[in-house]
Amino acid sequence: MDGYDNLIATLDYFEHRLMSQNPITTVSELARHSGYCTHHLSGLFTAHTDMKLKEYLQARILSTIFSHAYSSNTPLNQLALVYGFHDYETFYRACKRRFKNTPSNILQSGLDSPYLQQRIYPQRHQDSEAIKGEIIILPEFTLCGLDFFIWPETRSFHRHWQQFENYQNAIQGQKNASVTFQFTAWKEGEEQTMRVLCGLEVNPASPQETIFSRQSIPKTTYIRFLHTQDVSQIRNTYQYIYGTYFSQSSYQCLGNWELQRYEKNRATIEIYIPIRM
Repeated sequence: MDGYDNLIATLDYFEHRLMSQNPITTVSELARHSGYCTHHLSGLFTAHTDMKLKEYLQARILSTIFSHAYSSNTPLNQLALVYGFHDYETFYRACKRRFKNTPSNILQSGLDSPYLQQRIYPQRHQDSEAIKGEIIILPEFTLCGLDFFIWPETRSFHRHWQQFENYQNAIQGQKNASVTFQFTAWKEGEEQTMRVLCGLEVNPASPQETIFSRQSIPKTTYIRFLHTQDVSQIRNTYQYIYGTYFSQSSYQCLGNWELQRYEKNRATIEIYIPIRM
């Protein structure tokens, strides 16, 4: 069974649990069942659907709550507790955030409501041009730079990198000023955000101003991909990585983080995905 087959089986399991009294309500719980880390499963899902897994799961959960309420007249506050909401206020906020409407209005719109998220059936993603992945082992190193917390709707990091460049020369103990890194880590929670560190490698003992953050990267095995097109097309490269490469590979991502490496005056972007060995 390849990654695509695993994705379909995992979504089938999610739907089966939705119909029980013990539904899966988080990406991390679903990822544990799949055998993948949350980042790997989320990337695989997005590559085949162009949707975010966390948003899809929540939309299906909310839709199931309303479907049950329509058919059984069970109060929404009781159903919300069954489906992972700690109280009605949390459920109310989730409806407003996802559907831009109140639970009572959604309930009144009926089973044919455009708000309800129907189950999707991802199609196997096929790419005409393969991107070679190379296994790379990098020793432990330390990054130093500026930290940013990014919301899901952010589409470009251009402004963040401009801000980093304004402060870059103030970083002490730089090992190679012509090579910069973007460390990205995904954080799970009610709002799915990610932390992005724009920085460069430094001597870990070098003192730094308080404006800067450090990130220690352990010795890790990666698969390195080279993005050779314009940066605006990098989404296509990630779609290949998770939709095709990892779907067909025996390798699995390690953790919820990754690296991008840039060399000055070189258009190629190196993408490092940590893997289990």
